[in-house]
Parts: sequence; structure tokens; C-alpha cells
Amino acid sequence: MKFKDKVVLITGAGRGMGRVVALAYAKEGARVVVSARTAAYGEETVRAIEALGARACLVGGDIADREAVRAMVEGAVEAFGALDIVVHCAADAPHGRILDTSDETFDHLVRSNVQSLFWLAKDAAIHLSKARDKGRLIFISSGEANRKYTPGLIPYGSSKAFMNAFARGLVVEFGALDILVNVVEPGLIGTDRLADALGDELPHKLAAHFPVPRVGRSEDIANAVLFLTSNEASYITGSNLLVDGGATMVSLPIDDILRSH
Repeated sequence: MKFKDKVVLITGAGRGMGRVVALAYAKEGARVVVSARTAAYGEETVRAIEALGARACLVGGDIADREAVRAMVEGAVEAFGALDIVVHCAADAPHGRILDTSDETFDHLVRSNVQSLFWLAKDAAIHLSKARDKGRLIFISSGEANRKYTPGLIPYGSSKAFMNAFARGLVVEFGALDILVNVVEPGLIGTDRLADALGDELPHKLAAHFPVPRVGRSEDIANAVLFLTSNEASYITGSNLLVDGGATMVSLPIDDILRSH
């Protein structure tokens, strides 16, 4: 019960990695504030947490909406009286060529993946600064940020590069507030979103070339997040923890894989 009675706000907790992170905190005794754009998914996560005997509440909303982000933070404090940890997992990831991307699609990505960082950090800081054992702010970035390139994900990868830079910039300013800021960079993780984008077979064909030859699991990301917000990581801030099975260390035969697929 490493996080007993800690209050954790997780954006994007309705499905995929966000939900697994939320359940991992619940199993360790945290009180979990679930944020999800789709209320039905968020409610499923809350029920799953309560089934574990833990406490949870839903503060729904779209991270692309300024007032929704403010409501997430205020809702967390209103529900549980404090805020110790924020994990920003929600993101927009449209797929396609720049020439085929509409202004509206790009604008929504910027609000979801860039402006939300500013809103969430600004709104949460005053509460995180009062946390026991230091406040923690974790951004879920991507191996696409600075390290590699996947066709069709230029805006997404660029927004995650901004996230990495923004997090580094916060380290000193938020350090003065007793808040630790870190980034987790997932690689190829087997989520519903990945299956929707690449299908069921292609991720496994790609992962066969990794030093750890498998598709990542959401639990791999949850383990990294919980470590960085634990007492064991009380001297770590400003880090980017890459969790990708070594994918960025190899040159993938993309053309051959795509032809065979």
C-alpha cells in the first residue's frame, strides 16, 4: 500500500494505459480521481476501482477544453480534500499526412496535447505544493518525441517533443514549490488505440525486431509511473524514462514489414 490515502488525478483514465495506471494506484491504496472524455468509459474505470475496495470518483471532460481542465483539478480537491499526484495520460493522436490534415484537426491536437499541459500544470500546482512527501507531476509522452519517426504521426510526435521541453522547463520553477516533474515515454504499447491504428498483426511484426521482442503492455507503463511517484524516486526530477523495449536502439526494416503485411 505504497500510496495509501494519496490522491491521484489521472487524465485519459477511461481506457488503455490510463485505466491500467488508475487501477495500479488503487491497488496500492490511493484515492483515484478518474478523468475521461467519454463518461461511460470513465464510469467503467471507477467501478473497477471500487471493486478492488478502493475509493474513486469521476471528473469527466475533454482536456482540449480550458474549463474542463480546471474542473478536473477542482473536482479532485473537492472530492478528497487534497491532490498529491497528477498523471497526464490523455492525448489526441490523429493519423495522416500533413497535406491531408485539416486545420481543425491540427487545432484540436494543439489544444489537447500542448495547451492542456499549461492549463493542468497551472491549475494543479497550488494543490501539489501542499502534498505530503512532495507533489508529483507525470507527463506521458512518447518515443515519437525526438527519438524516432512513424509515418503519419508528425503532429503527434511534435506535440510530444513540446511536452518533453515543457516538463524540463517546469523542473526548476516547480522544484521551488516542492513538486517533482518527470516524463514517461512509452514505445509500442498494446492498447485499443494501437490496434485501431495498426491492426492486430503489424505491431507484433515490428516488435519482433526489438531487443525485448514483444509489444509493450500497459502494465509496463504503470510500473514506471508508480516508481517515479514513489518514495523511492524522491530524488528524481527532470527525467525522461523511456519504456520501449529498446525499440529506438534498432533500425526497423519498415518497408519490408509493410510489404509483408
